Amino acid sequence: MSNSKSSALSSSVWTIGVKMVERIFALIIYIFLARYLTVEEFGAVAFAMLFLEFITVLIGSGVKDYLLTRKDVNDTLINTCVYSVFGITLTVSLLFYLITTFIFSDKSTLIHNVLLALLFLPSISSFNIVQTSVLQHRNQYKSLSIRSFIATLISGLVGLYFAFKGYGAWALVINQYCSVIINTIILQYIVRYRPRLEFSILQFKECIQFSLPLLGAEILNFGAAKVMELFVTIFHGVANLAILNISRKFTKLIQQLSLSSMRPVVLGYVSKSDNQSRQFSKFVGYMTLFVSPVLIGVGVYADFYIAFVFGEQWKPATEIVEILSFSALAQCLTWYFGLILISNQKSKLLFNLNIIFTAFFLITGVSSYKFSFHDYITIQVIAINIISTVKLIYLIRKKYIQFEDFRTYIIPAIFNSLIFSFSAYFSRTFILDSDSLYHWLPSVLSIAFAGAAFFFSLFLTLALFKSIREDFIFILNKFQ
Repeated sequence: MSNSKSSALSSSVWTIGVKMVERIFALIIYIFLARYLTVEEFGAVAFAMLFLEFITVLIGSGVKDYLLTRKDVNDTLINTCVYSVFGITLTVSLLFYLITTFIFSDKSTLIHNVLLALLFLPSISSFNIVQTSVLQHRNQYKSLSIRSFIATLISGLVGLYFAFKGYGAWALVINQYCSVIINTIILQYIVRYRPRLEFSILQFKECIQFSLPLLGAEILNFGAAKVMELFVTIFHGVANLAILNISRKFTKLIQQLSLSSMRPVVLGYVSKSDNQSRQFSKFVGYMTLFVSPVLIGVGVYADFYIAFVFGEQWKPATEIVEILSFSALAQCLTWYFGLILISNQKSKLLFNLNIIFTAFFLITGVSSYKFSFHDYITIQVIAINIISTVKLIYLIRKKYIQFEDFRTYIIPAIFNSLIFSFSAYFSRTFILDSDSLYHWLPSVLSIAFAGAAFFFSLFLTLALFKSIREDFIFILNKFQ
């Protein structure tokens, strides 16, 4: 048992630790590429990658989980999964080739060419899906983490080189191919697997039956997450998609490193808890308490870092970042919405609710096509806040969250975020109104004021809410 715990801890440390380093390095590469490329070039590749992400969802959903949940993973099963994924990849890539040819051939030449060039990518990466699952089944997370970091490092440097040489959007295309090819080579070396000509119809049917429900759920999740990017591209062009992409970069990074990384922990503890409402409310409350102010600050102080970090051509993203920050609190409060339903064995209910929420976002997106880009983003933020409010009310009314737990753990987090918002906006006004002799001084002041606003709101929350204060003191005592 102790060996099992040690292995799990080691896997978690390697996965989270290396992933954090990888994300930070990837962000640095992203910033440099954003400074070298034009808005149109960056937008063309961002749109192409949106298509590729959807293809990845189609070809990979369910297969990984199918392999991971099998007690016995033999060569026949691996070969069956490899050929299944590769066959599906070729079919989906051909379908998207036809879509690209008929829809984009007479539109942007750059988008058309980039899409065609990237369509070969899924066929190469399809081998990685099964190989990665095999390593995960063997609990070789250390090898997976190091492999991912090496691929990110080398492909990032190669992409920067070609961007510096003036290859424009093609630098990002080369970056993507390098990443996938390096990943494939390293995985082949680690797994040491060569596919053989064997295929099990029975295992193929089992895999399909297992994967289809998960595929449906993943498509809905993808649709809800990417509907904003899709409609921005269709209604406002790839240049505005690039601006939106830049606007959400820091927010996504923070969400991935905090909210997303804690997802399995939340699900595990809530599922095993005798009081799921209290345990869930604690997680939601404390994550919101610390993460929401950071996400709000990303928007409030956007004036002082967007152009400084990414370059002057991305200055229009400043206003978009600020608008998006108005959804920060709502997203934190409902980030784990599905987990409390899953822990109560309500997966089918979650699927049905996701259909309703996705339909709402689609209808909102389509009905907003006549509005300007800025107004469109504002409407989407309002939609996010409406859906998040509905989710929270639903959980309380259906007793998944007891009102007492909501009042004790979640209300303080909401109060903390509101106090931080007022403090941050006040300090931003002060910085904007003050004259500075040094161009870097406003950025430094924004960091200082953001920290001051964070600790002021936290101190006030701890002073007013006894339950949060007691838990906070208990945690501090644990570290002494």
